[in-house]
Amino acid sequence: MNKIVSIIKDLNKVGVNPVKSNNALKWCKGNREACKNLFIEIFKAVDNTISDFQYLEEYDEIVDWMTDTKGKGLLLTGGCGRGKSIIATGVIPVLLKMATNCAVRAVHAEHLDRPCTPTIEGMPNKPINIDYLCAVSYPIIDDIGVEVQIGGYGEKYEGVNRVINVAEQRAKAVFVTTNLNGEQIMERYGMRTVDRLAHLCKIVKFKHNDSLRK
Repeated sequence: MNKIVSIIKDLNKVGVNPVKSNNALKWCKGNREACKNLFIEIFKAVDNTISDFQYLEEYDEIVDWMTDTKGKGLLLTGGCGRGKSIIATGVIPVLLKMATNCAVRAVHAEHLDRPCTPTIEGMPNKPINIDYLCAVSYPIIDDIGVEVQIGGYGEKYEGVNRVINVAEQRAKAVFVTTNLNGEQIMERYGMRTVDRLAHLCKIVKFKHNDSLRK
């Protein structure tokens, strides 16, 4: 074992890091009741469109994730109007800022190929949002399945697949929402991406289709 550690250190000295590791986050020191209260507080603060907050049973799975992420992000699937986008675009960025001090913004799937501003380190000249998602520490994509394939004069490709591939290579937690079911995700993005999503994310299925929007 000492020999292996020594070899890894030698590789690090020449800029090679063969070790893949993730960052397991937690909030409120893993106290579940405190995490639940924090989730509700943030949800209410970031959604000014609701007059009467309803705590759904699926939110329990997100609270469980908050007690110990095990290095994973979240894949939220299910019907419209159940709070998935509010969680991805509002709650998660606030939680990540609290835990890591990283300011992360969500990108709607329809906007993957739009110009990106502001830029961050590691992005190319004239970047688009997909470049941001590949460079940021915690990629957040809202509503995958509605986007068009990306590509100008060359071959088109699925932007979501590119983001997930980079996240897998760098052991990043990923946050995704979609109205697609498992079969539809498989058909759209393929087995490889589905397998990687399962590895990178805790999957939360919103079981009911009745919208909370008034």
